[in-house]
Amino acid sequence: MGNYLDRRRLILSGAAVAASPSMTAQDQEIRTAFIGVGVRGGSLLKQAIGQQAVRISAICDINGQARDEALSLCVRDNPKSFTEWRAVLDLKDVDAVFIGTPCDLHAEMAAACLEAGKYVYCEKPLAITAEGVGRVLQAARRSRAFLQIGQQLRYFPSMREAIRQIHEGIAGKTYIIKAHRHGGRSRPRGSDAPAARQAVRTAWYADVKRSGDLIVENAVHNIDACNWIANSRPVSAYGHGKKYFPQPVPPGKVMMDGFSVEYIYENDMHCDYSQISFHPRHLKTLPSGMWYTVFGEKGSVYLTHSSATFYDLFAESEPRNLLPENASERDTATADFFACIREKRQPFADVRVGAVAALTAIMGREAIYKGRSVSWKELGVEV
Repeated sequence: MGNYLDRRRLILSGAAVAASPSMTAQDQEIRTAFIGVGVRGGSLLKQAIGQQAVRISAICDINGQARDEALSLCVRDNPKSFTEWRAVLDLKDVDAVFIGTPCDLHAEMAAACLEAGKYVYCEKPLAITAEGVGRVLQAARRSRAFLQIGQQLRYFPSMREAIRQIHEGIAGKTYIIKAHRHGGRSRPRGSDAPAARQAVRTAWYADVKRSGDLIVENAVHNIDACNWIANSRPVSAYGHGKKYFPQPVPPGKVMMDGFSVEYIYENDMHCDYSQISFHPRHLKTLPSGMWYTVFGEKGSVYLTHSSATFYDLFAESEPRNLLPENASERDTATADFFACIREKRQPFADVRVGAVAALTAIMGREAIYKGRSVSWKELGVEV
């Protein structure tokens, strides 16, 4: 896909450089709009405001309170205010768009922004259906701009360093990934319970037709990390899950609170991934949180978002820390998005990464819902 500034911006950029010979690419202002400024979109807005030579040109949200709070944050730039997202597409003073809306809106908005020639930072997942993924891919192939997906784990330096060493053979040939994202439950305390506040604030989240269910909305981060570790994409998936509390409900009706799925990859690796929201916090023999264990011919690597340790297969050496002492855990995704625009390069987490991650999660969801193995080919999308 193309990644070039349009003719008008090239002329303006050339004039600016001529007027100021010391200007560098990092000085070129990027005019940015935000569609959706709720919890996640608002967080991205704060990050963007802190970036060099970034101007917020427009804020769009149907929620008046969220929109007003966002406008107050970027009063310095005096952005335009909208409730209709399509109005952003026609703005000449917008180069890039951040999309932080509910998941079912991502595909339509991302495709339209790409078709309008805007650079796109789209929150994960790219889409909640295979058809939606295909729509964005087609738009990206035609666009002169690019899309970066909000798979932020790809921008943790600690994760990059650990996975680089896995790919370079620290564990030899790798065979199996065991991964999970387990969390504990809090006892409800009436209307003040965190879960109750969250349900009111993001009612769409619990609606599986809008969020894509837990595996697509939430686990897509971790599933993408498994794809990254495997350095491949799956050919099939099989799984099981449901809503367990307060009483079991079959999958597909309400958001699951527990599931397990197994993926078989093109390179013959396989991954067992599980997610549970009722893991006792004091159960230390199987730690909660998010972790990945990669089993290979020379040993295994256990990694989290902030640590990575190699264990020799025959215990002939002590466990070895794979990260330097100064390894950063900082998410650099927002900064890199703007750097990619200025440097005319594709983002590390590009539209293909977003497509494969979303399709992998969708395939797992459909396997759980249908109670059978589902193949990549069944999804019908060319990546």
